[in-house]
Amino acid sequence: MLKTCMIEACQDQDRGSIGAFYVAHHAELAGYKPDFLRSTKAGYDVEMISVHHCNDFARLAAMPKKAKWRIVGGHPMQNNPRPAIPYADVICVGEAESWIKEVLPRIDADDDIEGLRDIPGTIICRDWKVGSPIPKANIENPLPDNPPYLNRPGTRSAAWYIEFARGCPYACHYCELGHSTPYRPYDIDHLKAVIDKADTTKTRKINPYAPDEASVPRYQDLYDYLNIKGYNAGFASMRVDSVLKNLPNVKMNQLIRVGIDGLTEETRFRVKKKITDQMIYDYFKTFVDRGHVQFKMFMIVGYPWDTMEDFEKWEWFMERVFSIPLKKNVSLRIKWTPFIPQPCTPLAKEVPNYTWDMYLAIEKWHSMYRRPRIEPGWFVENDGLMGHKAHKRQCGITAGDERFFVSEYEPLHVM
Repeated sequence: MLKTCMIEACQDQDRGSIGAFYVAHHAELAGYKPDFLRSTKAGYDVEMISVHHCNDFARLAAMPKKAKWRIVGGHPMQNNPRPAIPYADVICVGEAESWIKEVLPRIDADDDIEGLRDIPGTIICRDWKVGSPIPKANIENPLPDNPPYLNRPGTRSAAWYIEFARGCPYACHYCELGHSTPYRPYDIDHLKAVIDKADTTKTRKINPYAPDEASVPRYQDLYDYLNIKGYNAGFASMRVDSVLKNLPNVKMNQLIRVGIDGLTEETRFRVKKKITDQMIYDYFKTFVDRGHVQFKMFMIVGYPWDTMEDFEKWEWFMERVFSIPLKKNVSLRIKWTPFIPQPCTPLAKEVPNYTWDMYLAIEKWHSMYRRPRIEPGWFVENDGLMGHKAHKRQCGITAGDERFFVSEYEPLHVM
């Protein structure tokens, strides 16, 4: 019987991937119970390494291989697995629940990986040639019957995670999620049954896991079900278009998240995020009028066609948002993400236009609107803005090929 382990190639604070848990769970169903480790360790036949983000490629490359066989998987493999190929024996492209239940018994029986070639989404790395076509991703259909996942048990941040859907039906041109895997929601009755399995003596906090609420049929029914049962449930990022059609019943103390992802409505329509400035204004006004005071906005800048005039248009538009009548102070956090071309998307070959002028304009704008001129007003916080060096590094890793070297991209943390 193979002795296996699961390692998450990430920083400590990012540990606890629901995907790594699912793969380990299905490996155990096949008779192989992996030990969860923080680094590679001698004494194992198979080390399974979960790559959560493209930045984890550097950590993967820095890990000494100590098991006979190394299997690498994780969501980035569906976008671009090439940088991982020199540092693995086998790569899973796609979803791995049913995949791992085929792979481990074959390795166990043959003491080799040659017999894995016919399994969908499999790369055998030892005879891989640079530039070879990536195999079609393994897709779970029907979706697997996964249990609720308890993240960080025994701590104050403990929470149950329950997956509501995979993929995204919107396929915005900048986002790989709607292009790397097909959209598949779970049935509502199945999800209610999974919710019922969560042990509330350990924690009542439950995080629905899905691209956003608009990707899940009857999301509000599920959310209401969680509230009725007494769970402390978070609410996912809310799309402007879906909220305006059907205003969700959200508790007043919850953070309202929204993805804007373009400075102007011309840009948003160009990348298939079809929301107008008026819709965004109505979105904020609707929630403010209801009494909500905590918001987080996700913004993408640095598309190839972005100009400083576009940023000025956005400034003028935000002045309009800040003119919404308030009864109490409102907090707005803005997470800025410079455009990074994703290999599997329609914008894969585009060149980012993230300039120092844009960076400085964003910093200056935040310094002006950190506090309101009058109260009640808007308190605006910069919730993150990637610098130029980090942006260049991540663009290189995201589009990297089989010639990726750890010396070129130093790991952020080596375990």
